[in-house]
Amino acid sequence: MVSKMVTSVVLVVVIATLMSGHIAESASQNSVDANGTITWKDLPTGGSYDSPMTYDEGESPLPTIWSMIDTWIKTIAPGEIPYDIITDALGGNFAITDLTGNIMNYSDVLFGFAICIALGFLFLLIFPIVCICLCACRMCGKCGGKMYQKESDSKSCKRWVFIMILALITGLLSGGCACTYFVNTRQATEFPELGNNLVASFSDITTFVNNTAEEILFVAVNQTNWMFDLIGDEIDNVGDTIGLPVRETLRPYIDPALDAIIDMADTIKDTRDGLDTLNTQATYLDSNYTDFIALLSGLKQDIEDMYADCATAGGCSAAGNDPQSTANTTMLVGSRDFSDYPVNLVGPGYYPRAIVDVKISGLTSVVDNNLEGEAQKGRNEFEDIPELVQNETNAAAGDITSNFDNFNDEIESGLDPMINNLNTLSSQTVSLEDSLLDYTSYLDDYDAYRGYFVIGLACVALVVVVLNTLGILLGFFSCDADKTPSKRGTLSNLGGLLLMASAGISCIFACLFMLLTTFTFTIGGPFDKFVCDPILTRDIFTNTIDQPDLIPGSEGYFLGKTLYQNGNISLTMTGILDECMDNNAAYTAFKLENMVNISSMLDIDGYVSRDQFNDMKVNISDQIIIMSDDTANNLADARDVNAADIPFTEYENELDNDLVDFGEDLDDFADDLQAFITAHTGSGSVFPGSFESNFTAMVQTIRDFQALTVDPMVDLRDTVVSTLITAQNDSIRINVAVNTTLSAGEAADIYIANNLDAVVASEVEDFQDTVFGYVDQFVAYVNDKIANDIGKCRPFYNLLDNLFNTICRSMLDAFNGIWLCCGWCVFFMLLSIIFSIKLAKFFRKMDYDDTHDDGVEMASTSTQKKPPPYSANNKIANMDI
Repeated sequence: MVSKMVTSVVLVVVIATLMSGHIAESASQNSVDANGTITWKDLPTGGSYDSPMTYDEGESPLPTIWSMIDTWIKTIAPGEIPYDIITDALGGNFAITDLTGNIMNYSDVLFGFAICIALGFLFLLIFPIVCICLCACRMCGKCGGKMYQKESDSKSCKRWVFIMILALITGLLSGGCACTYFVNTRQATEFPELGNNLVASFSDITTFVNNTAEEILFVAVNQTNWMFDLIGDEIDNVGDTIGLPVRETLRPYIDPALDAIIDMADTIKDTRDGLDTLNTQATYLDSNYTDFIALLSGLKQDIEDMYADCATAGGCSAAGNDPQSTANTTMLVGSRDFSDYPVNLVGPGYYPRAIVDVKISGLTSVVDNNLEGEAQKGRNEFEDIPELVQNETNAAAGDITSNFDNFNDEIESGLDPMINNLNTLSSQTVSLEDSLLDYTSYLDDYDAYRGYFVIGLACVALVVVVLNTLGILLGFFSCDADKTPSKRGTLSNLGGLLLMASAGISCIFACLFMLLTTFTFTIGGPFDKFVCDPILTRDIFTNTIDQPDLIPGSEGYFLGKTLYQNGNISLTMTGILDECMDNNAAYTAFKLENMVNISSMLDIDGYVSRDQFNDMKVNISDQIIIMSDDTANNLADARDVNAADIPFTEYENELDNDLVDFGEDLDDFADDLQAFITAHTGSGSVFPGSFESNFTAMVQTIRDFQALTVDPMVDLRDTVVSTLITAQNDSIRINVAVNTTLSAGEAADIYIANNLDAVVASEVEDFQDTVFGYVDQFVAYVNDKIANDIGKCRPFYNLLDNLFNTICRSMLDAFNGIWLCCGWCVFFMLLSIIFSIKLAKFFRKMDYDDTHDDGVEMASTSTQKKPPPYSANNKIANMDI
């Protein structure tokens, strides 16, 4: 059974290992950080195990009984087990003569058992004869069978001594009964659980197989698929995984040129639009200024007319009272000329419209050539590097993906038969559980009869104890020392009879007790010494198969040679049990790396070569142009327009002058006129009639003219100035920046031509390292899980431990307890026979009394028979027993 179990477990471990060689961790909650480090989820917990983890020796006094058994066996067989015979047998060199010819060498371990067994059989042979002879002798009135007790001075002392001795014997015999009861109770409780414990252990093996299968499916399917999906996503999105890093690597060198080109295109357009706007504003300013001059002249004329009317009326004319002296209208004129600069240089005007039109025409030609679009096209080509890389590497990426898929298919193709093997093994284990239940059910059925038999024997011993106890009590309390033996009372006589009954029952059943003792000891004692004790202490392993070069014909370690054909592999049974007891993985415990090389199984180089990634090192530098020839020509044309040479100086000077000779704030003039009014308020000589109110109304008219006419005109002039400055700055910038932009664009194109393909190759290598980094992490994770987590073999240890405990401790201890208790009872039954017969003489009513020294007979009250004659030659017959 053990060998089949070990074979099954090893098969599970091998299958689990083969499958788990292609695994990783959780498919749903795995994660990858920015550095490409994968965080794996824990393995599924699986089903729980049911078999007990520890052995329960039972409650007191059972541990003491087990200890007494071990002590007795070690006392009679103190020698070491002849492990050399076992090693010779394993090596195929054992012959029976090796044992018989050297029997004396093993005397210290064999003779003790031989003597005990021999004594048992001698007892079975001699004791019945002795009992028959004793009974026959007593029935003939001999051997103490006569109802006569000789009087002596020590009679009372002897009675007390026999009472105490028999009471002690009875107490010890009762201890044997109690031990028999406890041992039987132990058997009664352990035997029904025997099947359940064994089934639980094999059920744990089934759970172990199912858990391992679940872990394998979880890892081999979910985790492997997740890992290949991760790699597939990386390869399918090389535009992001390779193209984006390529673009961002180039950006610091390309963006400035692209920004300069696009900015220059915007500047050219803005300059053209600015000059065109300036033309429009200049025309509008000139037209409005003409109207402004007319309105200003009208205002001046109204003021002068008011001054004249006031003077005509007799006011505003005396010395010191003339308003012209305070608010002089002479400067209320406008002398600016915002008209166009004459083409033939004849006539007034300062705005160089003809030259501005030429520059606008040149810049319009550049703008109409789609300089902005050409510049944006260069940026688009640069920004589309990821898409370009994606398109150019599709074929190579497809080949790599296909090879990874082949690797995944290879894993999946080997998965079904392995899972089927696990399922088959699981079903076989379940079938074995059913068989165990069937067999153990027979134990449950027949265990009742075993219990009846043991209880029956215990009751026999208990009857002896009860008879002894009652006999002692009745005899002790009813015996009158002053009465002669023939005058003893009924109760005392009854006590003696009970003691004799006890002796008779002991004589009848002692052989049965000894038969059971001898039988159970013959089986249980040697089995404990030569089988169970070496297994439980593991001495049988450490002294045989765990020792290198000890098994004949097997060099090195026996298990390593047997399982892996390599004696140098230090595989030991003790090591396996220790590893499984610590719940380590079976792959580590059984050193299965010597059978299944996971690293070679996970060698992805057999499917995907790193050289394949070289096909992804595409050349795309000729497909990306930052500054095309058209863009360069347009920039050169814009530079050649030379918009910065427009002669704006005289026009600027004209714009810098005040629109009104008085100044552009006529509120000052209104303030002067108001001051004049205030100085002469109420003076009829200055303001005759209603002229004071006329003057006051004129002040408000001037202020309104400032707000409604002068201020808007000033704003218009300032707008023209701002537009002019902007156009000038843009024009100057074109002349200065075009050459720089051309150089930057040319340098960007050269950098791309010289470096882009190398950057792509470098990123491909980084991408290759990332992909194979996933694979390396996968392999490392698999190796770690196989070595530490997959198929933890504690159930295997529990099965063996539970099996050993069930056979060698639970069953064998109880079995050995039978011969200990029975032997105990036999020993004290023998003593009980002797002393109960002895003590009965002091309790029973005699037929005859002893005679006095003067020869006068002490007659019996029941009979007047004379005592039998004394014979000097029959000592036994005349013994007072």
